[in-house]
Amino acid sequence: MPRMFLNGTAMSDGADHHLVGDAPLVARTTTAPRYRFHAVDDRYPALEEGGGSAVEGEVYEMSYAQLREVLLPGEPDGLELGVVELADGSGALAMVLRPGHPAPHTDISELASWRAYREGRS
Repeated sequence: MPRMFLNGTAMSDGADHHLVGDAPLVARTTTAPRYRFHAVDDRYPALEEGGGSAVEGEVYEMSYAQLREVLLPGEPDGLELGVVELADGSGALAMVLRPGHPAPHTDISELASWRAYREGRS
């Protein structure tokens, strides 16, 4: 079964966690320290290769049907499906920033956490 790294609103206790359905949580972890992390239009997070941050997230085992029919259609248009390296060296699917996407985005790599970013904004 594919593993999906989630780092935003679909994480546990997030507004879009219902999109995960009954997929089992495999791990709470971080990416390898090789990403930049952005707040896109202050609405959702996005990963981008080429930085030095280890971004916090959760890994779920999801069926292809769950990914295709439920989770991916709920993702914003500034993201696309990619593969990220996790802290343990393994890989997982993840939503990454679509190259050239025109929405304004703020680098929040220093925080490396969508939850920390949102808490700081409230």
